This record gives sequence, C-alpha cells and structure tokens, in this order.
Amino acid sequence: MDSLLIQLNTCSELISEGYSSTGNMGWLNEFCATFLDFASDLKARLPEVAPSGANLDVETIFLCLTQVVTCITHLERTITLVASPLTRQHFLDRLDWCCRRLLISLTQLESRVSSVKNLEDHSFVELMDLALDQLDDYMEKLAKESFMEEEAEEDSYQLASIVNHIVRHALAFANVSIQSDKKALTSLCETLLGECATFHEEAGDPNSGHRKLEALSLERALYALESFLNEAMLHLLFVSLTELENTSVGRLKEALQEDANEAKELIAAFDINMDRIQQIGVLAIAFSQDIKTKTIVRSCLASLESLDACIVPALQLPESAASAHHAEILEEHFNQELLIFRNVIHEIIDSCSLINNYLDMLGEGIQIQEKSHLKVIVQRGSVLVEHFRLPVNYSALSEDGQRVHKDLILILRECQAVVNLDIPVEPKRIVKRLKILYSVLAKLRDSISRDNLEPDSSVGSQNPIPCNVTRTFVRSSRSASKRHRSFVKQSGNCSVFGPQETFTESPNNESDLISFQITEILRLD
Repeated sequence: MDSLLIQLNTCSELISEGYSSTGNMGWLNEFCATFLDFASDLKARLPEVAPSGANLDVETIFLCLTQVVTCITHLERTITLVASPLTRQHFLDRLDWCCRRLLISLTQLESRVSSVKNLEDHSFVELMDLALDQLDDYMEKLAKESFMEEEAEEDSYQLASIVNHIVRHALAFANVSIQSDKKALTSLCETLLGECATFHEEAGDPNSGHRKLEALSLERALYALESFLNEAMLHLLFVSLTELENTSVGRLKEALQEDANEAKELIAAFDINMDRIQQIGVLAIAFSQDIKTKTIVRSCLASLESLDACIVPALQLPESAASAHHAEILEEHFNQELLIFRNVIHEIIDSCSLINNYLDMLGEGIQIQEKSHLKVIVQRGSVLVEHFRLPVNYSALSEDGQRVHKDLILILRECQAVVNLDIPVEPKRIVKRLKILYSVLAKLRDSISRDNLEPDSSVGSQNPIPCNVTRTFVRSSRSASKRHRSFVKQSGNCSVFGPQETFTESPNNESDLISFQITEILRLD
C-alpha cells in the first residue's frame, strides 16, 4: 500500500505543476503514465484490501478513476487549442479533488476502517429496506410472548428516525418535481409521518393485535410513498429530457448574445432542470444494484455538477480566441456527459413502464383537450423515440414489436405536425390522432410485455382510455436480502429498470468488478 500512496503523491505533485505554464503535452503524458502505473497496481491490490467489493470507499475509488480519465481527455484538448487558463484550472481542480479522495479512501481501506454509515449517508432505497426489515422483525417479535414494552418502544424510536430520513429524501425529490406530483408526494409524506406517530404511540399497547394493525398500516404507507415516487420519477424523466432541448447550452449562448431578459429566464430554467437531472441520477444510483451503472451515473452527475457552476460564466466572458475555446470545451464536455447520462438511463429503464407512464399523460391530455397542453405531451413523445433508438432497446423488440414501432414513429410525426400548425385546428382532429397514438403505444407495450404482465392488466382490454392511473411496479413480496425496485429492471416483471448485476453474490464477481475498472475506466488511448 505504501507504494500506491507514493505513486498517488507523485500524481498530486504533477497536478500542482500543471497549474503553471509547464503544463504542456509532455507534462500530460507524464501524468498519464504515472497515473496508469498507479491504477494498474491498484487493480492488483484492490481485491486484497477490499475483498467484499461492496464498500463506500471502493465506490469512491471507481468514481475518482472515471473522473480522472474524463478530465485527462478534456485537458488534452485544452492544451492543443491553447484555451483559457480557466479551462486548465477547471480540470486540474477536479483532478486534485480526485487524488485527495483517492488518498482518503485508500488510507481507510488499508487501516481496515469500515465506513459506518449514519442514517444521513443512506440512500432512499437503503432507508426503505431498513424500515421494512425492521417492521418484519417487529412483527416476528410480536408473536413472542416475551416481547417487552421497553423493547417495543425502542424499536419504534429507531423506526421513527428512519422514517424521518425517508421523508427528507422524498421531499428533496418533491421540490424539483412538477406541481401535481409535488403535492401528492407531500401528502404521502404527511400520511407516512402520521402513521409513524400512531405506531409510536401504540408501541406500549398490551394488545398485540392492535400493534400489528398499526405496523401493517405503516408498511402500507411506506409502500405507497415508494410506489408513487417511482411514478413521479418517470414523469419527471419525460419533463427533464424534453426540457434539455429547450434549455440547451446552444440556446443559452444565443440568448446571452441577443436578449438579456430571455437569457435570464433560460438560465433559471436551465438551473431547475439541472437540479432535476441530479435528483433523477441520485435515485437511479440508489435503485441500481450494478456497480458499473452506479459508477457511470455518479461520474456524469459529478461532471455536470462541476460544469453547472461555470458554463454560464464561460459564455459571458469577453470575446477572445482563448475564451471562445474555453466555452467550446466546456460546452462539448457538458453535452457529452448529458449524452452518456441519457443513454445509460435509457439502457436500464424498462420499456413497458416508460410507455405506461406516457400513456397516463396522453390519456389525461385527451381528456383535457387543450392545445398547448397537448403540444407539450406530444413533444414528450420524443423521449420514447430516443429510448428505442438505442440499439439495446430496439433489438429487444420482436418482429411484431418492430413493425408496431414503425407505426409509432409515423403517427408521432403526424401528431407533432398537427399540434404545431400555425392555423387553427379543430380539437377533434388533434384528439383523433392522439387516440391512434395511444392505441399504437398500447400495442407496442403489449408486444414487449405480453408474457410478463399481471393477470389483471389491461392487455387486450377494450376499456376506455384510463386517466390518472397510478401503477405500482414494486413487487409486494420481498426477498430475504434486498427487494427488487421499480427503478431496477427485472426479468419476468414489468418494472422501470432492467436486469442488474449484484457484485456481492459470488466470489467470482470480484474479478469482474476489477476488470471493469481497468478495461472500461482506464481507457487512456
């Protein structure tokens, strides 16, 4: 481990040199060679110092390795274009942060200090697991006559603390959600807190039947919150990915040059959407069990967060060749990270759940029949087009599914055309096409999930178009270890995200995890 720390210290010294004018291509090559030696040695040592693989420090190491490679790529372009010193400082600051975090994580791994998580450090999913597992234990204890009042009160105190942190996560997501989802999430949080308070008050009730009923009510409130949060996340995904087109960096640049008032509005909308992207990413990480997916999303969020604070100021710099290169590099970096983020979300998201969520919005729009609202809903259909443009999703379609997909593209184009006409159009004409779109989407969903939908699903149903349908994609039963979540695709289930690998289930997975580190993260060519 001492040799690793020495190599890492050398990397930090080279970063310090990079801030000066000597930070040329020769310097960058030297840093790359030194860092590659460090990473190669780390590959050999990591299974020894972190045999379980599932560790906060290991996750931090993966994030830092990914960020270093990302920064190296853009530093090379910065040096080649002779961009502004601000550009170099931006990437060197991130490299310096990564090296410092690597040092801390390696030191903790060497000292065998297990990072004990406080409740504040747990994700929404982990907190849900803690709460539901504790309720399971509570129910088992109720069956024993030796379950004492003091023990029951202690359990209720612990559970109340967990529930409070769950509510904090849910409200953080609610703050960036659309207004209707925000109200619903807030109401569900209030219900959950109320059920938790009642559960705590009844902890000393000598009637075990009463206590069991309160525990079941609390469990239902937890499931209800989780279920709706997943629906709200899909809804926000449509809103955010569509809004990325409306608040692109290119549009910001044009607005800053032409209209100061429009620029202010776009910057505000841009900031709101970046907050939404961050929340979607945070929950995607929480729901996913795949270390590769977690690392990619974490790296995207880290890059976007660092760029969020400096990309608008970069567009406002006085005109010069250096400042133009500075803005160009940051914009390209920003767009690349967004593209990676979008692709990884579309790769792991479940197609039928995405369609179901859009069908709910479409059904509501058909009921309202207001043109501006319909225009927004149709625009969000581009997210489905983007989803199936990804080869992994399109290739999963059967021949029948691919045929229906072609129909989807055609009818969506018709819908986009009719809602964007400048001349007045009768609402009936718009609604007629939207109903066809609804029918085609339902057929596509049915083709994807024909053998996997629940018996009471609407496959083949001739019922009227549903409006404001809230579906629960979380399985009601839980495994002995961790539950599968709606933000994790599962084989044989119509849920939001796809099959994820768990790297803690077998010893052989450790080599897979290290292989990913070197072959995917450390691609320096």
